[in-house]
Amino acid sequence: MFSQETQALMEAAVDAIIAIDHRGQMAAVNRAAQHMFGYRDFELVGRNVSMLMPEPDRSAHNGHLRHHLDTGEQGIIGIGREIMAQRKDGSLFPARLSVGRVPDSSPPRFVGLLRDVTAEHEATAALKLERDRANAYLELNDAILMRLDAERCIREINARGSDLLGAPAEVILGRNWLDLTRDENERERGRLMLASALANHASREREFEAVDFAGAPRRIHWRCIALRAPDGAPGGWLVSGADVTDRARREESAALAQDRLTRVARLASMGEMATGVAHELNQPLTAITTYARACERYLAMPEPDFAELKEAVREIGAEGLRAGRIIDRLRQLVRGDEPSELVPIDLTAVVEDLRPLLAADARVFDTRLEIHAGPDLPRVQGDAVQLQQVILNLVRNAFEALEGAGASPGQRVVRLTTSRTAGGEVELEVRDNGPGFPAEMSGRLFHPFATTKKSGTGLGLAMSRTILQSHRGTIGIREAAPNGACVYIRLHSAEERA
Repeated sequence: MFSQETQALMEAAVDAIIAIDHRGQMAAVNRAAQHMFGYRDFELVGRNVSMLMPEPDRSAHNGHLRHHLDTGEQGIIGIGREIMAQRKDGSLFPARLSVGRVPDSSPPRFVGLLRDVTAEHEATAALKLERDRANAYLELNDAILMRLDAERCIREINARGSDLLGAPAEVILGRNWLDLTRDENERERGRLMLASALANHASREREFEAVDFAGAPRRIHWRCIALRAPDGAPGGWLVSGADVTDRARREESAALAQDRLTRVARLASMGEMATGVAHELNQPLTAITTYARACERYLAMPEPDFAELKEAVREIGAEGLRAGRIIDRLRQLVRGDEPSELVPIDLTAVVEDLRPLLAADARVFDTRLEIHAGPDLPRVQGDAVQLQQVILNLVRNAFEALEGAGASPGQRVVRLTTSRTAGGEVELEVRDNGPGFPAEMSGRLFHPFATTKKSGTGLGLAMSRTILQSHRGTIGIREAAPNGACVYIRLHSAEERA
């Protein structure tokens, strides 16, 4: 029936090849067909090819063949299609069938080629499953997920992203991603973030002040990674956005509450220091009164002593400035309207500005205050008023601890020292010679409302820790030999922070 060359070609083919006559009976099958269907060649040759088909194709096959022979209509001949085939064991599998008619054959003969596409179906199903799973993850994700093209226009967005941005996908698609930023400054930051991700082949992320499609303000944390085409050309970006508006508002509210609490604590501290401050102010005011009366006497003399009068007026001015400086320090310490700003400051100078107030308080508690400043200390990045509040809290705690412990007035000593650590940090230490911290309080000293004082609020050390955290500094306690308590704070130098 076939030449030797044709038979060799059939046996070399990896697809099944089946030759049938005009009655549908199989005249020849290659080895691949036998393997595909599970038959031997003698079980197939001479049998109708419909035995390899499941119902209803099996019953309809002979009718389709007769219709072709009678009308000449091609049907699947020369076209090919996907069918279901049946093995000897009855199992079904998908196959790609192509049928050709042997030219000039009489009676007509046909050759069919079949390829088992089970693996292709399984691969397609697996890909569909993965795609469906990926799409489900995208829709379940609570973030805004987008694909941008090379012009930064939005080409894909998940359903959650549409909800968060306040517009349906058809309104968002095609819009420029930069339109979501609040102003030109934020748009420039967005351009830089996308450009950096593209240039460095790495993800980039930033928080932006944004607006949704209804014009409402938003705070969104965007993260992006660049895509590239197979030829290396820019292919756009994948972008995710987390709406952190509520978190930003909570943080702003918490910061405002903390600022108000700090201000109240400063005012409370000033109230507690009223006696010492009054004494500190009383000295220049008494001197001003004395010099003013002296001036009256000089002027009442028959021949006024203008030299003495001039000196008295000069002293009045000097004492007035002294009183003004004390009041100015108080005003700075209790101010709280201005937003805090961390700038390079000299911690020793901060301590010196507090010296008159601390000295006045020391006199009230009948305690000797010693201040020792380390040489050549670097500047630290901080807010002077907030750090003064911390120092004031620590020193007053030491004064009150010594008084509460019943130490005799002549023996009470508080030492304030500034120095540089081996690691390059600037440290301020407040040490007293009292009884030290109770053992049961060592783990709770910096917790809110934890206090060893009968009338204490327990907020001073907790607030000090919050302030140090905002400065990226630390606060802690250490053993004081031979007795007493020691609290220290550490701040990074401004050069190190930069």
